[in-house]
Amino acid sequence: MDLIKRVKTYRLTPALDERQRLAESIVLEIEKPLRFFVFNLLALPAAADVFQETLKAIVVSLPTFKGESDKEFWGWCKGIVRNKVKDQLRKQMSDRLQPMEPEQLWQLVDSSAQSTPLSAADRIDLEDAMKILAQARPECVEFLWQHFVLGLDYSELAQERNLTYDSVRMKIGRCLGEAQALVA
Repeated sequence: MDLIKRVKTYRLTPALDERQRLAESIVLEIEKPLRFFVFNLLALPAAADVFQETLKAIVVSLPTFKGESDKEFWGWCKGIVRNKVKDQLRKQMSDRLQPMEPEQLWQLVDSSAQSTPLSAADRIDLEDAMKILAQARPECVEFLWQHFVLGLDYSELAQERNLTYDSVRMKIGRCLGEAQALVA
């Protein structure tokens, strides 16, 4: 039985055991192509989690699929994959935007120094930078941290904060000026 026939049969079958058998059959057919799709877009371990969430979402949503062809079904499945991948990328972005407490940062620096030790000059520079950030306004700390440490560009920051590109550029410029004044 081809894929779309199994999907249609699933939608019309009232018996739970038969629907479960059909769902397993559908998942077995779509699993490999969708795995390839997800794992090309995300790195482990997030890809494995997103893949499982995608399969679960497809099975749960099977009764709502209204298409009539294999092509429509594949498009629907890939739409679910794209949404799950976007959700994961948004989550990763928001996780990376959380500023780290200075104590946590120093613990991270100390643990990484075991494999790649900091030179004395780099450690002094890092201490100075941390002192400057501690003296700056909290908003400036966030902008400078996100732009210079996390590597977000102006457009990413503007989108994240619902600001314009130019207002973010100006804020970072002012915050950088403030940090330079603290150094002097």
